[in-house]
Amino acid sequence: MRADTRRSANLALLKKLALIALLMFGFAWGLIPIYRVICEVTGINQLQRADAVGKAARGAAAAEVLLTFDATVQAGLPWQVRPLTGQLRARPGEFVKVEYEIVNAGAREVVGQAIPRYLPAAAGEYVKKLDCFCFKQQAFAPGERRRFPVVFFVDPALPEAVREITLSYTVFDVPGKGA
Repeated sequence: MRADTRRSANLALLKKLALIALLMFGFAWGLIPIYRVICEVTGINQLQRADAVGKAARGAAAAEVLLTFDATVQAGLPWQVRPLTGQLRARPGEFVKVEYEIVNAGAREVVGQAIPRYLPAAAGEYVKKLDCFCFKQQAFAPGERRRFPVVFFVDPALPEAVREITLSYTVFDVPGKGA
C-alpha cells in the first residue's frame, strides 16, 4: 500500500510540474506581443524602426530636409557654444550626427543645461534624438573645451510642407551647481 501512495504522490507531482512548465511556456510566449507594445509606446525600439523606415523613405526618394543648427547662451554665462556644422541636407529616416563645441571661457567652474528649440515649432515632434548633450547638465572647469555629438533622425511622417528645420540650443546656467 505504501508503494501505491508513493506512486500517487509522484503522479500528482508530475502533473503539477507539467502544469507549471506549460504555464511558463505560455507566459514566455505571451511576452513577445507585450514586449512589442511596450517598445512602441516607450520608443525603445526607435533605432530599428528608424532604420527600416529610413530605408523605405530612401527607396521612395523622399524629399530632403534642410537642417540648420544654432546655439545661444544665457546672458552672464561665460560659455561659448557653437555647432561645428551650420547646415546639412538629410532625408527623413536617415541618421544624422552633428557636433557642438562648448568652451567655458570663464575663470570658475560652471554647470549648464542646454534646452532645444525647433523652428518651425511643430517640427519638434518629428526630430527623434538618440544622443544629445541636452539630456543632462554639463559641468565645465575654467577654460575647458569639449565636443558633444547630437545623433537624431527626422521622422518620415514629417509633413511635406516642412522642408526646413532649425535645431537651436539655448544654454542656461544651473544656479548653485558651479564652484
